Amino acid sequence: MDDDLNNLEEYRCFSKKIQEAIHREDNPAEYIYERLIEEIQEFEEALDADMQAGFKYVSFGETVYLIDDIGYWNPDIIIFYGSSHNGSPVQLVQHITQLNLLLIAVKRPDTSRPRRKIGFSSASQED
Repeated sequence: MDDDLNNLEEYRCFSKKIQEAIHREDNPAEYIYERLIEEIQEFEEALDADMQAGFKYVSFGETVYLIDDIGYWNPDIIIFYGSSHNGSPVQLVQHITQLNLLLIAVKRPDTSRPRRKIGFSSASQED
């Protein structure tokens, strides 16, 4: 009986992994979005409090943008929301096969407010 329970648990675990893999394959933008969030969070953990993650899109020359948020539209679009050096809003809509960003540490425009966590939105997070 214990062997049957162990086999059933192994089957459930295996089945869950298969379902996750199918979901990832059917929703690649969501998977890339999750990975980007992890990369940006890891990048920002190493920054001083007065810095935040910015990005330079390789095909757009030397312009650096502040990252405010990231979104996705399955199956293949990643969207970056942010601002330019002068505070103008920017939005980059990118196909997942052309994604090529350089993360850069940039000064936060308002250090009196906490750094906004990319990938986490709530009414209490304003910066």
